[in-house]
Amino acid sequence: MRKPKSVKTTSVKPKRIVTPRVERTRNYKTETQSQHIGKLRSALRNLSRWWKPFAMALKAASSVQYIGRKKRVFYLCAECNKLFDRKQVEVNHKVPLGSLKTYEDLPGFCERLFVEDLSLLEVLCKECHKEETAMQREQRNSAEQK
Repeated sequence: MRKPKSVKTTSVKPKRIVTPRVERTRNYKTETQSQHIGKLRSALRNLSRWWKPFAMALKAASSVQYIGRKKRVFYLCAECNKLFDRKQVEVNHKVPLGSLKTYEDLPGFCERLFVEDLSLLEVLCKECHKEETAMQREQRNSAEQK
């Protein structure tokens, strides 16, 4: 005969009601203002990937090389003047986009993001773009502190 298993009883803790720190006012009261603006900013940046001037800036910086029989396209970084694959380059705005924290920032952000003038765009490798962005962010933060 088998021995009956001993049953462990655990006390059930009551659910703790968590009150949000910030009032959720957007998307049928499921998102905070900050979450809503963040999603909007992300969607706009995602949409900008197919903006024609971006493709034209990439094409202007491209260089076709043949390695054996294979045709390879490389892109010239405007800062370090080295050639990179497409996955290693990004299109940089010479005029910083600025922040998008409120609806009042939206028109200026969109105007700078969807720029038509190719002279305001440049192709940078990821490392140069990271350095450029950090420098612009540092300048913006120091200007805000003054």
